[in-house]
Amino acid sequence: MRDFKWIFIVALLVVSSSAVYAGLNSGATFSVDLDPAEGDQGLAEISGIEPGGAVPVQIFVQNAESLGGGLKVTFTLNPDVFNLGSTAALAPSAAFSSGLMVGALGLGLASATGVELGASFLPKRSDDAAPKGDGLLGTFNLTVKDDIAAVEDETIVISGIQLRSNATEDVFSDVATLSVNPPAPAPTVASIDPVSGSIAGGGTLTVTGANLQDGATVTIGGNAATDVAFVDATSLTATIPVGAEGAVDVVVSNPDGQSVTLAGGYEYLGIIEPTLTATSATDASLDYSVVGEGASTDGSAGEVTFSVSFTDGTGAAGEGQAISWAITNNGSETVYVLGEGEVAADGSLTVEVAAGADGSSSISLDAEGDKSAGTTSIAAVASVTAANSEGVDADLAVSFAATWEVPVAAELASFAGAVTPDDGVLLQWTVASQSNNLGWEVFRSTDDVAFEKVGDLVIGDGTSDEFKSYSFTDGQLPVADVLYYYLKQVDLDGTTARSSVIEVVLAATAVTQQVLPTASALQQNYPNPFNPETTISFDLSAESVVTLTVYSMTGQLVRTLADSKTMGAGQYKSVWDGRDENGAKVGSGVYFYQLNAGDFTAKKKMTLLQ
Repeated sequence: MRDFKWIFIVALLVVSSSAVYAGLNSGATFSVDLDPAEGDQGLAEISGIEPGGAVPVQIFVQNAESLGGGLKVTFTLNPDVFNLGSTAALAPSAAFSSGLMVGALGLGLASATGVELGASFLPKRSDDAAPKGDGLLGTFNLTVKDDIAAVEDETIVISGIQLRSNATEDVFSDVATLSVNPPAPAPTVASIDPVSGSIAGGGTLTVTGANLQDGATVTIGGNAATDVAFVDATSLTATIPVGAEGAVDVVVSNPDGQSVTLAGGYEYLGIIEPTLTATSATDASLDYSVVGEGASTDGSAGEVTFSVSFTDGTGAAGEGQAISWAITNNGSETVYVLGEGEVAADGSLTVEVAAGADGSSSISLDAEGDKSAGTTSIAAVASVTAANSEGVDADLAVSFAATWEVPVAAELASFAGAVTPDDGVLLQWTVASQSNNLGWEVFRSTDDVAFEKVGDLVIGDGTSDEFKSYSFTDGQLPVADVLYYYLKQVDLDGTTARSSVIEVVLAATAVTQQVLPTASALQQNYPNPFNPETTISFDLSAESVVTLTVYSMTGQLVRTLADSKTMGAGQYKSVWDGRDENGAKVGSGVYFYQLNAGDFTAKKKMTLLQ
């Protein structure tokens, strides 16, 4: 059932001169109220009146020394909306001693209707004494027709109130005028989406609120939005105009002139560049899956997933954007791109994986091998070309690497680690037998994903069937709560095999500070091979003037990372981003890096894979 709502504004015009109002009714003034529940004789709001419902009207009198005769109220209303012949009734009828007369005069679409209360129109008093001439005179109802399907704004006018005494008739013309013309409620805005965007505009803004009208307009930062589309009274859409950077007001204006302002509700952003960022580890060291378990997703040991997240030139997740994944196999065993294909040894494969609703794109890899398998590594590059908010294309790329090795054979009987009293980590392992064992390399990680080699080779015992024990103390610990270690067994012929990873929880007091190096040293860069950047670490045993440079295979200077810089004793890291002195990317290949620190000089090589 449809609800109807009227807002009533009462304008009371009081004629102050009482000279023309002779007789019993001299000095009387009147007021009208349409909300009996309030009784405030002023602005009233009637709501929830359905077809067949009633609008109650009350008449009040003030300042009358005495009253007598009959009361007549004349009002004008629309007969298409209200019942005329039987619309008015005294309420409650027991409060009045005479009946009611309703008359109607045709006035076009409107009708003038009179409501007459008889000679004893004042409310009765409980003691039956004569009523006072100040208070409620009476109440009557205006009823809405039963068959109304829709109602526009209506006007009801109280055009006259008359008091007639027994001896004379006092006509109070223009005493009270009641104008009923409900304005539409003002629009409100609960939210807008999006709340920010490019200064170039062009996106779609959705406005959610209440009391929105067809034909409404929208301005953002004082600029008119285009293509404003009215959905319903709670929603509309518009095309965002070009704007200036910063937070601006959003104004929604209805055709009737009423508006609502959402102060600072929308923010124009500067040029928005698309982004492609890694959301997984970019370098992984893995054991081979068992032969037969590498070609499908089954949770086997060699599986690894690399993922990126893409945002477009609006700053939003780039759902559906095709991300290119280029995988190059640098090893000796086949690598499987699960669900996409295989990459043979020394081969390559490029696949496209569309970004999901959150802008993410990923690939899963696996490799399998037995004890005779050699080390296999891959370089994977996720890339995309996308336009920024100004329509200028940008090339984006993220590089990943993974290495698979054969786990140490079952001859490794035990492998454990513990924190020492002097804040180091002691690693101990035993083997039941060994064959052609050159020695052991120790690898450490703070996140169980990216590992780096620590210390020198722990010399093995060649070939032996005897039970052997080995140990290694890691005294240069990084700041971490937990460290992860694995062993790489190196055979005399150069082949390698990996152990499983163990976890060492550091004591609360461990690693309070780093111990100063006792000798200067240049470490192997990590990762290696690399793309797009690598970290070069070095130790200084004393304050030195340091120069760190990168050279090509031909000896040409490519980049100076530190130029005659004075540094104190300690451990340092420098990152090379694969660019030359002019900021241009260099090509794939082998490069050398050299450290000169006082009397100490060292040089190592590294490999860049683009």
